[in-house]
Order: sequence, then structure tokens, then C-alpha cells
Amino acid sequence: MTVRIEKVDEGNKQKIIDSLKSDVVKHVFAFYDIQYMPNYTTVHAAFENDKLKGYILIYTATDFPSVILECEADTVDDLIAYAPKNRFIMHAPPNLLPFIKKKLSDSKHYIENWMLVKKGEANFFTSELVRRLYSEEDASKFALLLSSRENRPAGTVENYMKFISKMPTYGVFFNNELVAYASSFLQLPQVWMIGGVYTHPNHRNKGYSTLATSAITKEALRNSEAAALFVRSDNYPAIRVYEKIGYKKIGKKLWVDVGTGLRP
Repeated sequence: MTVRIEKVDEGNKQKIIDSLKSDVVKHVFAFYDIQYMPNYTTVHAAFENDKLKGYILIYTATDFPSVILECEADTVDDLIAYAPKNRFIMHAPPNLLPFIKKKLSDSKHYIENWMLVKKGEANFFTSELVRRLYSEEDASKFALLLSSRENRPAGTVENYMKFISKMPTYGVFFNNELVAYASSFLQLPQVWMIGGVYTHPNHRNKGYSTLATSAITKEALRNSEAAALFVRSDNYPAIRVYEKIGYKKIGKKLWVDVGTGLRP
């Protein structure tokens, strides 16, 4: 059968969305970005007899383009041709690694665990040290906390104010200093995606990541059926934190770095 590649636009967008509805968690980024972030999203989809066989999505509202490749092995070559020419991060199923390495020979890759907790299955850890970030002062403390993070581009207080205004973010404060945070960067009725979990190096091993992740997970499960996150498969301390809250591994994903130097 012949595979047909279509660029997603207003004419075929609903057809794609209807196909992704069968597993919103699996296709969460495409399902969200196509509907709610169209100005930053370009998608090419592969069809065989009008059945969706896969897609490549390029999202450009981040420091480097973020690429989602979700397809069967026999359509990798057709779809990866639409990837950016340099510096981007790609997320893909692990079974596609041999095909990706063939096309992107200079790339580096990491394995991430994909974890999920459903409504009614979480264990919450509370503390008066934790609250949601909302003010310009919080944004300033957020910028200071993230300045301690290695291998990440520096941000401005203005940018972080925009971030916490749009993305629910919870922080742990110790002696009026923001020492840890966790946020949700995507919210749907079916699932909230949790990310950016980070604790200042001087305040680790004190349970602060557990408190921050618990707080954002609690809000997620008040508003959706599940919360999900990705964590590098060799980050055992973080995995233990998430398991304690109730997250369970549901699969794996590749993080492929093409020229950015970023790691998960």
C-alpha cells in the first residue's frame, strides 16, 4: 500500500484529532498542540488507506524546536524528512532508535520512563512550606532558583512571570527562599503533564521534591482524570519520589538531542 503524507491544516485537522482521541495519553502533545497551540505547531501525518499510521510534530514556542515522532517503522524515513535541519529535541518510541540514528547520526539519546497516576490512586504529602507561585516576587525567586540549574538557558523575571501565570506551578519555600518547584505545562480533562521538577542543590534529600510534586499532582487530579510525567530512566531518586506519590511506569520514550547539548 502507498503511504500518503499530508500537512495538517484546517481542512484535515479534525480527522487527525479524531484519530488521536483513541489514546489521548499516548498522543497528548499532538492532541493538545494541534488544537490549542496552532501558531507554534506544524504537523505532517502519514496515512495508508485513510488510516493514520504516524506523524511528526514540530513545536517552536520553546528555546529549541521540540519534535514529536510517533509512527511505525516503515514510515520513519518519510516523516523524519520534515524534521528541522539542526538543533532540536526529538521525542519518539524507543523501537525507532535504529532508524533515527541512521538519519541523525550525530545525535545523542536518552531513555525516559513515562509515568502516570490516576484520580483516586495518589498519595499526597502536604506542608505549610508549599504554595502556588503567582506574584512577580515569586517569579524573581523562581529565576534565582533556576539560575542554579546546569545546562539550561537563562530566563528573565518577565518570562518566568508569564510562565507561572499560564502554567500551574508550586514551590517549596525555606527561610523565604524558593528551594524547589514542580509545575504542569499542559492541561487537558484527560491528563495533566507534570514537568520541571527541580530542587536547589543545597536543599536536596530533604523531601522538597516530594512536596512540590505532590502539590501539583493534587491540583492535576482535581481537574483531570490523570497526571503524567517523564523522568530519565537512570534518575532513581526522582523515580522513587514519583512512585511514593503513586505514579506507575506505563512505558518508555526516547529523548534525542540534535545539537542542543540538553539532557532530560
